[in-house]
Amino acid sequence: MATISNLGIGSAGLGDLYNQLDAAERTKLTTITSQQSTYNAQLSAYGKLQSAMTSLQTATAALGKTATWNSTSVSSTNTAFTATTAANASVGTFVVNVNQVAKAQALTTGSYASNTAQLGDTTGTTRKITITQPGTKTPLEVNVADDDTSLAGIASAINKANGNVTASVIKAKDGDYRLMLTSKTTGTDGEMTISVTGDDKLQSAIGYDSASKTGGLTVNTAAQNAIVVVNNIEIERQSNTITDALPGVTFTLKAESKADEMLEVSRATDANQKAITDWVTAYNSLQSTINSLTKYVAVEPGKGSQSNSNGALVGDANVRGIQSQLRGLLTEAQSGSIQIMAQLGITQDPTKAADGTVGNLKVDTDKLKKALTDNPDAIQQYFIGDGKTTGMATKMSKTLDSMLSTSVGNAGVIQNAKDGINKTLKSLGERYDAMEAQIDATMARYKAQFTSLDVLVTKMTNTANYLTQQFSQK
Repeated sequence: MATISNLGIGSAGLGDLYNQLDAAERTKLTTITSQQSTYNAQLSAYGKLQSAMTSLQTATAALGKTATWNSTSVSSTNTAFTATTAANASVGTFVVNVNQVAKAQALTTGSYASNTAQLGDTTGTTRKITITQPGTKTPLEVNVADDDTSLAGIASAINKANGNVTASVIKAKDGDYRLMLTSKTTGTDGEMTISVTGDDKLQSAIGYDSASKTGGLTVNTAAQNAIVVVNNIEIERQSNTITDALPGVTFTLKAESKADEMLEVSRATDANQKAITDWVTAYNSLQSTINSLTKYVAVEPGKGSQSNSNGALVGDANVRGIQSQLRGLLTEAQSGSIQIMAQLGITQDPTKAADGTVGNLKVDTDKLKKALTDNPDAIQQYFIGDGKTTGMATKMSKTLDSMLSTSVGNAGVIQNAKDGINKTLKSLGERYDAMEAQIDATMARYKAQFTSLDVLVTKMTNTANYLTQQFSQK
């Protein structure tokens, strides 16, 4: 911005006049900045619209997936075990009896008066403790020095090795300490064989062979596999978590059964209902967003300007098209026994919402739950159809994908609108820069003219002062 400082003593009022001219010239930029503000508001509004549509797209895509409708849950309450299901679980009732829970082997040494006294020989070298387990490919090997052969030293060395075994020193009472070795994994694959090389005395104290059940250790807890009987078929596994007995069902065994228990696997109507209500919420949220972005406040009598409360996209044809197209999909009849949403208990609310939105969806939860219980396959057919061209969710999902596409050469309505606004903003920015340069040039010319005028006025003032002085002396 060109400015003027001091035009000299003869400039009386020229500085103020210059600043007034500058302000007048710069009003030419106001129209451009006003347009920029309008388009930036529209760009922000399209961002909000895109976000709301993306949320609806996610919820709609969920309704269009077979896995959503094939979801199952355990409807029975069981004591000896718990069970969870995946989408591929078969619906039905199974007789389950837990004969045996898996246990991890625990071995203990004899009693020692101290947990810090050396148990091995004094060799001046290290000895190696090797713990082998059938289910572990690489044996756990621990080297200990003479000073580390106490119960506490051995436990510390084994735990630091971070293998499949934990070691603890148990104090039964004063003067009664024992080392306990416990497999981290359950089942017979966790059975431990402990051997010591380089120290026969320590071998005698902690050595143990699980195959022959001989050595210096005592079996505190025997390793055993889990055994569960499902519909009279015995299933044995190393762990109490069984994932491959029944497709899609994960058992977690807790205790031996006192009697047969029923495992009931049913369709997850609650999960299905949530997927539908989540979609309704997303749809209504989009309607609320559109209502906010296109809100129009009538001009008050006597006021010619539009209200600042108007939505940034009021009267926007793209928004009207999006809203109309999506609403149209809701009223299309689908093939199958369930053809319209009203049969599911989903209807359009004719009343105006608190935020002024009209056409929100409302859900009769009791009717929806009954429909999901009585005829889940028909509901799946309504939403998915053939998964390509039919089905309400399938159609809406494809429509939203198209509207929200950002692919080059195949951009959707949202991206095209944003691209158009950005192009306009770029053009306005260039116009602003050009106009500002033009104004600066004009003001520079004014400044040169005002400076010349200031010099002339100053000379004339000096001449006048000189003549006045001369005449006053006569």
